Amino acid sequence: MTLKSDAVFERIAKRLQSIDPNNRQVQQIYKFRIQQNGTVVKSWVLDLKAVKLTESDGPAEATLTMEDDIMFALGTGAMPAKEALAQDKLDVEGQVELIFLLEPFIASLKN
Repeated sequence: MTLKSDAVFERIAKRLQSIDPNNRQVQQIYKFRIQQNGTVVKSWVLDLKAVKLTESDGPAEATLTMEDDIMFALGTGAMPAKEALAQDKLDVEGQVELIFLLEPFIASLKN
């Protein structure tokens, strides 16, 4: 199944290749649960400790659940995470404050 957000995850994977594992500011593990019409259709784990992205439903310190188009909007800079949270378009389980650590990384995808 191809989703709009797949392009964002491709950019994340590409961006990870340029990260120096010895010089990272964010070292948490995030899970993205991507939905279509309220049903989770894909899960991704972004492990910034190991500097890898995998399509899986593994453990994470923060799990972000959202519709596919919202992930696309976040990943392209069309919507900030605070706005998605305020509009209840982004559900976070675990350490909510970790999503704000991730924002500069996501913003770097636009470059």
